Amino acid sequence: MIYNTFILNKNYDLSHEDILKIREKKFRKLLRHAYTHSKFYHNYYNDNGIKKSDLAYIPIENLPPIDKSIFIENFDDIVTDKNLSKHNIEEFIKNDDVSNKKFLGKYTIIHSSGSTGTPTIFVYDKKAWEYVLAAAFRACKGEIRIRDVISEIGVKKFLIEGFRNLNVLYIAATEGRFAGVMAASSGISGFGFNPMLLNINIPLDEWYDKVVSFMPRVIIGYPSAIKILCDMIRENGLSFDIFRVVSCGEPLTKELRDYFESVFNTDIFDLYGSSESLIIGLGRKKYDGFYIFDDINYVEANGNCIYLTSLYNFTQPLIRYKLTDIALAKERNANEYLPFTKINGISGRNEDMMWFINDKGKKDFLHPLIIDDINIDGIIKYQFIQHSYKDFEVDIEISNGADFDTVSNKFSDNIRKILNKKSLTGIRYTIKRVDRIPIDSHSGKCKLVVRDF
Repeated sequence: MIYNTFILNKNYDLSHEDILKIREKKFRKLLRHAYTHSKFYHNYYNDNGIKKSDLAYIPIENLPPIDKSIFIENFDDIVTDKNLSKHNIEEFIKNDDVSNKKFLGKYTIIHSSGSTGTPTIFVYDKKAWEYVLAAAFRACKGEIRIRDVISEIGVKKFLIEGFRNLNVLYIAATEGRFAGVMAASSGISGFGFNPMLLNINIPLDEWYDKVVSFMPRVIIGYPSAIKILCDMIRENGLSFDIFRVVSCGEPLTKELRDYFESVFNTDIFDLYGSSESLIIGLGRKKYDGFYIFDDINYVEANGNCIYLTSLYNFTQPLIRYKLTDIALAKERNANEYLPFTKINGISGRNEDMMWFINDKGKKDFLHPLIIDDINIDGIIKYQFIQHSYKDFEVDIEISNGADFDTVSNKFSDNIRKILNKKSLTGIRYTIKRVDRIPIDSHSGKCKLVVRDF
């Protein structure tokens, strides 16, 4: 992974035009590979009048896009390794308690959250996984060159110790196969750092001792989780020597960025990624927007959605995959920090956390990604409606033929386990069947959490 980081880091010294040439070359290689080795893309393009001879010059915008529903429906035909099947991977996830275990001994499996249906599965082979982890390291370290870091540490000491003296705290949902935790568990230790994964699903009372004893130098996590950490630091008069703060997994508001900077006295890195491609872009205050890493992804931002093409995943090619995030292209200035395409920012899903009074009479929370990961056969969608700090309701939309009592009991078992783990055993809840989960008029999506008080 260090080697891949060295190679990727060299691209920082190139011109924007050179980066676009690299992107074009990688895109054509991926396109030819998908057409030749993926049954889906071969048939999909042929059905749209696109032949093999067109692949060398057809503009990317003339290729038909795919979306989540097409991807799920054609999963087995999209992948280029016929040993991969959606059913077998789902069984592997269901029966596997070790989230970093490889499928078939070599594939890293990522899943998205699942409140709007069955979680979507994404597959990374060994080469793609190590490559995207290297891209993550490049993004998180900023413009600092690895050779300069090694020089400062000392070559001999670096070869013996690596980065083991740099404590990296990751605060997020650390159970399951979410993209962030899979990358953190592999990448932080893989590059030789000393990691601690702090599960947002543990009681808030337990955070203090864990963080204080660990003494982090680098903090990575959801903005909502980092805010809670900042509140704890302020309330208890704590002080840490923080080298880097990386916000990821949720939109970062200006107010939160300013708050984090005031607590940690350092610049905040706003990392943009997804399950489809872990590293897409990076925002910093001095960047005045986001840079999109064109050397690993081809991103088309039209103001209504984003079409993503991952340029490094040849096992599960994603070509013009529609993301519901919204972004607008931003014109580059004469003197830019990095040679990549720019966008104004990212607008996407930003669910509220639910705060409750726990068994000790103190405030604690349920994070959206914890309650968004409940996957029960027969459920189409579900929505949490919080009525107070002591109770909530879950509305469930089920499929035809599903038995509500069975589904409700299984869902209730999951909820009770989550509440018990957070010491929220006194919280009351009801589960109700509804014909349809309503669409939010502002976002056009089904909200996971609605606050009714």
